[in-house]
Amino acid sequence: MEEPREPPQCLVRVYGGAEAARELSALARKAVYEYNLSIRGSGYYLKPVHYVYKRSGSRVRVYEYYGRYWWRLYRVNGRIKWRYAGTRKPPGLPEPPSTGLEGLRIIRDGDDIIVDCWVVEKYRSLFKGLRMERV
Repeated sequence: MEEPREPPQCLVRVYGGAEAARELSALARKAVYEYNLSIRGSGYYLKPVHYVYKRSGSRVRVYEYYGRYWWRLYRVNGRIKWRYAGTRKPPGLPEPPSTGLEGLRIIRDGDDIIVDCWVVEKYRSLFKGLRMERV
């Protein structure tokens, strides 16, 4: 009996799409940073993007994961320390704003980006005039 397979993933390389990715990132950050000001005294901080850097020889790829990443801030000897608190909202805090980018993944490869097909469809105006091909 054959094992079930996941459906094929649709990815698109957008040549020169790094600037468009910065614009998407700015959309996510503005609302979240305003929210962080409102919860300033709680000891928690919400980050809208998590970055992972992978090096292959001289080439570096940056993986950007958009979502809600909670961090706990505390002080040790006068220095601020960060501890990852998870993706669930800590109790007692107001509901954070939705950026509409939760679940988005962008892979930066130099000036190019690799994104899911739904991203290209949803943000078509950001990618207008850029060359694209399926990966």
